[in-house]
Amino acid sequence: MKQKPQDFGAIGAAPVLSSDKLERAGLRFSQWERLSPRQAYDGSTDARHVVAIHGSPGPVELSEYEPGGMNNGIARPGDIQIIPSGERAHCEWRQSLSFMKLEILPSKLEEVAAASGFGRSANLRWERRFLVQDPKLLQLSRWMLEELRSGGASGRLYWDSLSNLAAVHLLQHYTTSSQACLKPKPLTSAQVSRAIEFMHEHLEQDMTLEQLASAANVSLSHLVRLFKRHTGWTPHQYLIRLRVERAKLWIRCGQRSLKEIAAELGFSDQSHFTRMFKKYTGLTPMQYAVQSGWPHEPGAFPEKNRHSL
Repeated sequence: MKQKPQDFGAIGAAPVLSSDKLERAGLRFSQWERLSPRQAYDGSTDARHVVAIHGSPGPVELSEYEPGGMNNGIARPGDIQIIPSGERAHCEWRQSLSFMKLEILPSKLEEVAAASGFGRSANLRWERRFLVQDPKLLQLSRWMLEELRSGGASGRLYWDSLSNLAAVHLLQHYTTSSQACLKPKPLTSAQVSRAIEFMHEHLEQDMTLEQLASAANVSLSHLVRLFKRHTGWTPHQYLIRLRVERAKLWIRCGQRSLKEIAAELGFSDQSHFTRMFKKYTGLTPMQYAVQSGWPHEPGAFPEKNRHSL
């Protein structure tokens, strides 16, 4: 006789990484590694929609039991399961199991649905899915995992943007009639300009997506999806570009050390500054400084900072 399935918490399972310290927008992200074969259920579905993105290195025999029946399949890397909030189910896996998990509060989706033109999320029927492929959702989850591993180095704006992109994607593809409902109003050039002006004025701050949307007088989801249509960049990418351009100016002026520039422009640390600077310029800050002919004045870029970046 098989043992009665227990909640993940009751069997001692715990994520190796989670977004608990980053969570601000009703979305929790976590990574789970090498869970031994057994039966268990996820109690988070009592209050949240749950999306599992499988990441075991090899195929895993998986059964999903629900009140209406049972699904059997082979879970491979990138396969996705979706369990809507309030729908209890338990799974049995027969090989070691690894996965990433998104948990989203219905209130978060209610907010995104209303702001994005879907109507009330309570009126949209969620579709349960078992082992489907979704390359875009997989990529979003990988970006979230990278941000978790960095300790949130890219800032709150980046995490909020990923959260809202994931919520909009789920509404678009896993609720009924979502495509017909999505008719957002275009973001005007004036609104984009206000958002960019806010970025210029607060480059050194770890600004949030809410602050940026408020400055532009648009909803969060509206801003994230349509900012790129006008600028070619997401809000976070545009903010980093502005910071890098300001850093280049300060380097050429030779009045601040590289360590001071990194701190004053809101980069989480010098390593983050170096990665972002090289990503957008092809050079490290030190290489750019050398090409610019530093130091321009005695004392600029002290010797102790030459080897810090």
